[in-house]
Amino acid sequence: MKFTAVTLASLVLVFPSSNAFAPASFAKQAGISASNAVPAFESSRLNMMDPAQMATDATSFLSTFGTDNLVSFSDQGQNLAGIFFQASLLPYLAFLYFLSFRGNRVPELGNFGFQFLLLFVLSTIPSGILTKGTYGITLADCDWLHGGAEALLTITNVLVVLGFRQAMSVPEEEKNPSWKLKAAAVGGAAAFTAALATGPGLGFEAHSDFLLGLGNLPGEFVESLPWVVHSEPVNALSIPTWAIHFSSVFEYLFAMNMVWNFSENSGNEKWKG
Repeated sequence: MKFTAVTLASLVLVFPSSNAFAPASFAKQAGISASNAVPAFESSRLNMMDPAQMATDATSFLSTFGTDNLVSFSDQGQNLAGIFFQASLLPYLAFLYFLSFRGNRVPELGNFGFQFLLLFVLSTIPSGILTKGTYGITLADCDWLHGGAEALLTITNVLVVLGFRQAMSVPEEEKNPSWKLKAAAVGGAAAFTAALATGPGLGFEAHSDFLLGLGNLPGEFVESLPWVVHSEPVNALSIPTWAIHFSSVFEYLFAMNMVWNFSENSGNEKWKG
């Protein structure tokens, strides 16, 4: 709280021409006119601000953001996924660090794929906050965000497979630049970020289908089938989200098989663990 109050006070003093972020008492204490924000210091000296008033103003300023997002963030950190994320982040960063050593001869695109996995993991944080704070549910129950986040994992697997496959099958002088694939991957992450920012405002609801439910069977048809004895739950995953989940398992197996083959092809048996 003290740091926040000092930071806000510094903004007022360093940028006297703008009063957009300054609480009323800040402007009064610093001698800033409310109408045109022109400094009007008495005797060319700054008056000491009241610390208690500063804390009150800072609290008032922060309250404009609400507490829902803060509570949602805390909730994400305490659930099982959040605990695993915190425990695995440093080891994975260390893995990326050692992966970049020249002696490992890691394909450039494959290395980028492993790095891209961080975007998938990090994307689950704002996704979880949005689903909890806006819809009051978990990320697993929000189909359009769940599927979108899992799509980033698919992009990761594809980058790893293509990178190691190219390293084994294409001569170095014939390799095509990988920037197009990298740009496409970053574009996918940007699209998901845009969906996070605009989805609720565009009318996406808690159980809206990922990719508009492409391939979903009509509910009436499903319920008419003789072996269906229960109605579909409201949080049932759409066909696209199921496909992403199902395929990501096999994509990872293909990726690890490609890495195994690369270890034999390059003569670096350390890749086998």
